[in-house]
Amino acid sequence: MKQQLLLLLIYLVCPAESKLYQNAITKNTKVIDRQWVGFRFSEETNWGGWLVRVRSGGANTFSCCGAYYSPLLVISSANCISPFRYQLDDASVVSTANADDEDFSFSPVYSVYTPHDFVPQKTNLDIAIVRLSMPLKGKMTEFIKLASMQPAAGTSFSTFGWGYDSLEVQPPSDEPRKTIVQQFDIDRCKKLFPKGFVSNTVLCAKFPQDSFECIYDGGSPIVWNNELVGIASVGATCKNTTNPGIYTSIIKMKPYIFEIHKGVRSGQLSRNKRQIRAQWQSQISL
Repeated sequence: MKQQLLLLLIYLVCPAESKLYQNAITKNTKVIDRQWVGFRFSEETNWGGWLVRVRSGGANTFSCCGAYYSPLLVISSANCISPFRYQLDDASVVSTANADDEDFSFSPVYSVYTPHDFVPQKTNLDIAIVRLSMPLKGKMTEFIKLASMQPAAGTSFSTFGWGYDSLEVQPPSDEPRKTIVQQFDIDRCKKLFPKGFVSNTVLCAKFPQDSFECIYDGGSPIVWNNELVGIASVGATCKNTTNPGIYTSIIKMKPYIFEIHKGVRSGQLSRNKRQIRAQWQSQISL
């Protein structure tokens, strides 16, 4: 009994370590075997191995946030990625959770898929599926599950980013930051923006009142119940937090994500078969 109490005390005093996986991710790794299970005690700056950075150039560049969904696929914002669509040769995806004995894991970008009807600077269908040349191999790298249901208005979400879209408020951080936002009624949200701007593939979230707590990098993920609920789109800034942030709803875009995932796994989206050019904006019908 005393030994059990001692073990319990050690567990409470010493935070649990983040999960380390024995095997590296391969193209055949089952997503369900490596999915993020939620926040752990020691994760002060590491909130899961699924959070990644999409770089358009060298080591010091930052373009978009991303969520690692499967061995070769990362989910981000088409609006964020579009300006860099002709720089694919230098583009890469970098992990953010790494064990003490390893460097950052990264992969060159193989291709990027966006819905055929997506229009830059619009919110409709704002999603980009980034295809990696090889899996991210870090010991702490893992996948995030897609949302299984649409949360109700008022639900609190966690969102992540570095603050690169908030330069007018404060400098970006070296490490990813986390903050809380709240689901905002979609009908009220539509009235706060020009008519037609808030599309049917959007969910809105209320920013923190304090601009210094605001995070809205392109592709910034929001999670709820350990699942990916949305990704930051366009239309709001951290300089003015009175208007809600606009996010692409993962629930609305799941059929498209599944289509791309199936196409990659089956080989139907092979660059040779589809003649996909080495550029950011590959057009795939929804």
